Amino acid sequence: MTDVTGPDPLFPWLREIANAHDAARHAGGVQCRGSVALIDDAARLRGSAQVKLGKAISLEREVETRPARLAAGRDAAEEEKRDWQRLGVKELADGHGDVDLKVAVGIHGRFAHGGDTIAYDAHGVHNTHMDGLAHIGADASWHGPIPASASETDEDTMVNWAQHGIATRGVLLDVAAARGADWITAEEPVTAAELDAALATAGVTLEPGDALMIYQGRDRYEAAGHVYPSGAKAVRRPGIGSEGARWIAARDPGLVLWDFHDARNNRTGALEVHGLIYAIGLCLVDNCLLGPAAAALKAAGTSTGQLIAAPAAIHRSTGVLVNPLLLY
Repeated sequence: MTDVTGPDPLFPWLREIANAHDAARHAGGVQCRGSVALIDDAARLRGSAQVKLGKAISLEREVETRPARLAAGRDAAEEEKRDWQRLGVKELADGHGDVDLKVAVGIHGRFAHGGDTIAYDAHGVHNTHMDGLAHIGADASWHGPIPASASETDEDTMVNWAQHGIATRGVLLDVAAARGADWITAEEPVTAAELDAALATAGVTLEPGDALMIYQGRDRYEAAGHVYPSGAKAVRRPGIGSEGARWIAARDPGLVLWDFHDARNNRTGALEVHGLIYAIGLCLVDNCLLGPAAAALKAAGTSTGQLIAAPAAIHRSTGVLVNPLLLY
């Protein structure tokens, strides 16, 4: 491609993945809906077949709105807000911890009524959320291809995904255990060998449309007093780099749910796995609480379950808070 507006925003290896996906999956005049389209009837049946005990566990981190509970993390939230503003992002939710909740309660004799409005940051490193196709793009386009300008009018990825139904087999990969560590470190991103080892331990053959739940030990990392860096900071942090991104792309997951994000261990600090949103239309669910799920599945003697992640059908949304449920 001719460089007329600046350097290619994609690494050469990511551009190769995008081109291969385009050749294999895109048809003229048909908008590609990305990885969610891989979740077909067979994938849903494969997921429901994993439910043996009738138990359910949420993978969502609590959306904290209580000021007293947010005080300790306020600086981190405000720092992330300033980082995004430095990058030219103007419209950000006010409030603390990326959430602004206003509650109104009326008490009239024996009758009471409550209502609320909420503004939230649909991205960042705090709340569990699903990234839409209109989150990461290149060449003035989102995956699909969808013109980036559509986000100003009527981009409908979240509506399409909500109506499609994101329910499939979830496969938990405990890469922290594969490394023999409590958590992944910033100095050593997750490797393909560790992902292979975690998959071998799971004892599962992956199929297109499966949900990958990649546990890296973030709950233990934060319990030990560490603060996970803002996504707006181009600094190394625990997570998955280009090697892991290539591994994920080669497995055709329906979606990926993870606790740590991109390792950003490259020269430019680019987001290696998030780049797959553009390259293959990858559905990512960020900031999942996976430690309890890993422990529950281990106690049940399994690594799989039925994963359900139902986003709100909001037009023009670049991402939404979501409560992924794992049934097993």
